[in-house]
Amino acid sequence: MYFFERNEEFRDRIICIDDEGREYTYGQIWDLGDTLTKDCRGISVLECSNDAESLARYLALLRKGCPVILIGKDLDDDAKKALKSTYEGEYPYNPELGLLLSTSGSTGDRKLVRLSYTNIQSNCDSIVEYLGLTKEERPITTLPMEYTYGLSVIHSHVAVGATIILTNRTLFQKEFWEMVEKYEVTSMAGVPYTYEMFERLRLREMDLPHLKTLTQAGGHLHEELQRKFGDWASETGRRLFVMYGQTEATARMSYIPPDKCIEKIGSIGIPIPGGSFAIAEDGELIYFGANVSMGYAVKREDMALGDVNGGCLKTGDMARMDEEGYFYITGRKKRFVKLQGKRFSLDQVQEILQEAFDCEEIICTGNDDDGIKVNTSSREVADREDEIIQLFMDKWQVRARLVTLNYLDEIPRNSSGKVLYSKL
Repeated sequence: MYFFERNEEFRDRIICIDDEGREYTYGQIWDLGDTLTKDCRGISVLECSNDAESLARYLALLRKGCPVILIGKDLDDDAKKALKSTYEGEYPYNPELGLLLSTSGSTGDRKLVRLSYTNIQSNCDSIVEYLGLTKEERPITTLPMEYTYGLSVIHSHVAVGATIILTNRTLFQKEFWEMVEKYEVTSMAGVPYTYEMFERLRLREMDLPHLKTLTQAGGHLHEELQRKFGDWASETGRRLFVMYGQTEATARMSYIPPDKCIEKIGSIGIPIPGGSFAIAEDGELIYFGANVSMGYAVKREDMALGDVNGGCLKTGDMARMDEEGYFYITGRKKRFVKLQGKRFSLDQVQEILQEAFDCEEIICTGNDDDGIKVNTSSREVADREDEIIQLFMDKWQVRARLVTLNYLDEIPRNSSGKVLYSKL
């Protein structure tokens, strides 16, 4: 049985509690979803947030066999229109296709990851197993539903009949922490930025007796923070799971068991149940598992394609393995960075900036820790630094401190005109 199907064992259990304190049983969410999607046919684009209606619609579309493309309600309007005009509607699609997520939804990319029902169920089962989830869990949503990590939290807890505290409130709102206390939240998930905020808010000093589990993914967690939270978890009888994943593998590929959290700082851990890693001759990390996506879609016709990956994913990350079988990322093969838990294509961001400022002499570089650097040899562009930063904030919700501008006399290039990124 798929996790999204009607399971009579859970019918009268509470599936979620929302920002208004409304409780919904599994049966009520199933019925609400069926009502909301009764006229849905073909492929749907679902604008979602962490609320009961979004949850109901999403689970119902999966039950109906209607592939769903999840996007956030705050996504740029032009990106929304482009996705809907490209993909929404009734036309031939692979019957195994269940879910489509953007690898860089924050930049409005129409390139989607095609996930099958087997992909999402396989990853869900693995997560339930290594986290040891039960129906007594009460997680609170600290990540967007349309983000693969946030979505995996929902999948894995629905699978065991748990109660999800659905909120769109932020960590900086007192109401969020009131919900944590009132509803006896047992777990929270976060990207590296989340843990920076946990530390600023002094989470480790809070009286939260029901909080038993913390999970982290979405980028490299600073070693100092991992040590602080790992030690705190160990000393207070809690668990910290540091994990690694990609949308192309549905969500997660590896984790560090809590008892190895401090010993293996800097590692991405060991493969999840049912998965395995290999390191190619050039050092690239290769993942194998039933959660590997069917491939990408860049146009409507791609929805009819079968599984082109065959359970094998080239991660684009360079890696090494230690003597105990723990893996470590040593670099990135492609030009992507992860900021605030979202993956950004530097090439795509660069193209958007070049078009917005009508200038080819804009080259983007960056890394997960320092953010994105906008390099330019145009004085006119350099003088518009405030506009560039505002664009990042408005279009992609990237914080100003993660964007810097670097003015150069000229962009370094080789004899054939290719940019010498290493010199930037």
